[in-house]
Amino acid sequence: MKRDATDFGAPAGAGESDQLAEEAATWFIRLRQPRLADHERQRFQRWLASSERHQREYASFEKLWGAIDGLARPRRRKQRLAGGAFALAVAAVLALVYTATGVDLQKSTGIGETAELQLADGSHIAIDADSVLHVEYSLWRRRITLERGQALFKVAPGLRPFEVRAGEGSLRDIGTTFNVLEDRGKVTVSVTEGAVEISLDAQPTKRLLNGGQQASYQAGRISASQAITPQAACAWLDNRWLFAEASLGEVVRQINRQHERPVSLADSALDRYRVSGVFDRTDRAGLLKALAAILPVRVQETPDGTRLRQR
Repeated sequence: MKRDATDFGAPAGAGESDQLAEEAATWFIRLRQPRLADHERQRFQRWLASSERHQREYASFEKLWGAIDGLARPRRRKQRLAGGAFALAVAAVLALVYTATGVDLQKSTGIGETAELQLADGSHIAIDADSVLHVEYSLWRRRITLERGQALFKVAPGLRPFEVRAGEGSLRDIGTTFNVLEDRGKVTVSVTEGAVEISLDAQPTKRLLNGGQQASYQAGRISASQAITPQAACAWLDNRWLFAEASLGEVVRQINRQHERPVSLADSALDRYRVSGVFDRTDRAGLLKALAAILPVRVQETPDGTRLRQR
């Protein structure tokens, strides 16, 4: 199995400094917004008092703000331009931070290939084979769009929300480790630690999944949650397939994400068959043999691939 590792957002040894700069900048801008809630100001005071490094970093942004504002002030001829100068200064601060830490890119893996991403805040993403995701990492957001495939997210705590878009819904992290599988519009979320909130696009329905729970959503509906072990949620990291009443079509698609020689169903009606069990992802022939043994299907080899037919 091919594996690729990528570090996004910070040079070696710089992740902690970048994260601190982002936190300080986030608080600096937030405190200058009108009608900031009292509990947010209290959170800021706790953050500021928790470390001398926090105090120094925040002071550096205050000094930077003064320098930028000083440059902008002589050009203001009318009071009504003050808002524009404020916006200019905010943009300058954001640009400085984003230059160091902003990421907006797409990452994909091929058949049988896995990859790992490390964000500057310490969050880690393991990406399964034949997957595509889009990373939007900036001062304001940590957002990942899983367009296809599977990924395991280990999210570092932070002031900014961490959101995963998949299928017709969004997943909001609440300090956790969770796995997401997108398969033709069906999204399965498995939480190993912490909690994840599922929100659907088509309706205001939300579902909170805690550690040890799994649920799927598709076509505007969320399934009932079920218990799952951490080992089952992350089985693919150990090169295992774990199927629980998976349709034969789902099983075939999983095989094709790992192996170059494609498998197909000769008749779409075969998708009604269900498969449960644990299988070695590297043993394509073994899984096909097992399918022929437990289901009324036969394996037919052709020049273009493998066909599963009704027996």
